[in-house]
Amino acid sequence: MDIIVSGLSAEIDIVNQDIESDEQDSIKEHRELLEIYGFLLQWVVAGLESRASEKPSTSTSAARGRKGKGKGKAGPNQSSDSTVQLKAALEVMCKALKLKLLRVFVTTSERDTFVSLFTRPVYLILENEQRVKNETIKMHVFKVLCITVKHHGHAFGRLISFLMLSCI
Repeated sequence: MDIIVSGLSAEIDIVNQDIESDEQDSIKEHRELLEIYGFLLQWVVAGLESRASEKPSTSTSAARGRKGKGKGKAGPNQSSDSTVQLKAALEVMCKALKLKLLRVFVTTSERDTFVSLFTRPVYLILENEQRVKNETIKMHVFKVLCITVKHHGHAFGRLISFLMLSCI
């Protein structure tokens, strides 16, 4: 995940420089790389969240079988590591969504598809109750959703999400 996040961050910096200097020739290549990194990030976050959702059920059954023995330090460290990685991924998502995507993606459908590469994992994160209880993760998730509303016209879908979250 660290490699994907750092690669996407570097690509975003390069794209931003090219947009500012009106380099239209290299935009197509950057668009493809942004899409690849976006897909990989979505895939990794989805895997991380599916592993996190499976983890409580296996750890509780293992704890019952051992009667509390054998609770090593790997559990909390893995949880904190995934939180730190998830925070970094959400920060890069915000950075990607702040790009002038109208200059990179010509059609609205292409841009919406790219934006959805970042919103789908965010919704997966919101399904995990432990993640939503973490204030740092929750604020980063809201930041990603707010950027999609402000810069990319995703107001209606996000309004429904915010209403659902206010009930939690």
